[in-house]
Amino acid sequence: MKDIKLKYSLLALSYLLLIFLIIVSYVSIIPEDNVPILENTEIIIKEEKDNFKNKENTVYEILEKKKAKSIEEIIEKEVENKQKIDTKGEKNNIKKFRIQVASFKEKKKSLEVSKKLTKEFSSDKFINFEVKQIVLKNDEIFFRVINDVTLTLEDAKKLCKKVLDKKYQCLIVMDT
Repeated sequence: MKDIKLKYSLLALSYLLLIFLIIVSYVSIIPEDNVPILENTEIIIKEEKDNFKNKENTVYEILEKKKAKSIEEIIEKEVENKQKIDTKGEKNNIKKFRIQVASFKEKKKSLEVSKKLTKEFSSDKFINFEVKQIVLKNDEIFFRVINDVTLTLEDAKKLCKKVLDKKYQCLIVMDT
């Protein structure tokens, strides 16, 4: 008889334990209405709209292959735009490009590079380099090594090709 009472009590205890576990799991899965929920109300990522009024002469114009295929096309487009703006309608402002080979914050480095390049290009009589001081909008001063005369866009491209052939960097800039 003792074995039957023990079996029934173990069976009743196991059912009670099962019911207790079901109730605990239900309460832990389905929260009550008054339990506070923690969530972030601040915006994590802020979206900024493209507010460029004029997308000309921007990085996007260079990166988008649909609008411009190369730097030369951008420069030619800019020259055409400047000529349209010219109220006189004359094309006497075409010679306004220079070749920039280097730019340093120290004048001494710029002078050294200028002398070296002038010696190296001494066979070409019309190629001389000078140092020009440029002050940027944030009041930083740079000393640029550029050629001494203004050129047309075609002449600037030819000269830049000669400089690139000598394994130097070259940049066509508009003269200010």
